[in-house]
Amino acid sequence: MDFGAPIPPRRLGPFALTEEGIAALLGRYEFGDSCVRRVVLDQEFGPRTRGRAARVVLDVQLRRKDACWETVCLDFEGVSRFRIDESDGFSWVLFDPPMFSRFDDDTLYVDFCAEYFDGPRPTDAEQVFEWSKLVFAVKSGSWSVLADWQTVA
Repeated sequence: MDFGAPIPPRRLGPFALTEEGIAALLGRYEFGDSCVRRVVLDQEFGPRTRGRAARVVLDVQLRRKDACWETVCLDFEGVSRFRIDESDGFSWVLFDPPMFSRFDDDTLYVDFCAEYFDGPRPTDAEQVFEWSKLVFAVKSGSWSVLADWQTVA
């Protein structure tokens, strides 16, 4: 088993998942028909650990005339909760952009299956986790543009 999880190096970023960073991500990419290429979870144990981290690697299409594709990763720190249900297909295909929500607990909820809501936004974290199949509750995060997959050895 290969635990190396090769991922292309960063080409641009990281950009914080603040209101401005999220707006830039959603403004740059068209998420319809994008797909999740890899999810990496990292958990340290023992004293003075940094907690659980996650990386979600996506292939997404630029909102430009040439509509080329880029590989993007979202890195999450302080992951307090997540849900990853098995995909029925060969990969997770996203039909809508990820939904970023904050409720009263100052946690950022990143839902990659926002199409399940198909209407008003969720009103609390439990609703997000109840309906989504790929979601993370995080303290902070960033997004980056990665080099092409051909650069991975």
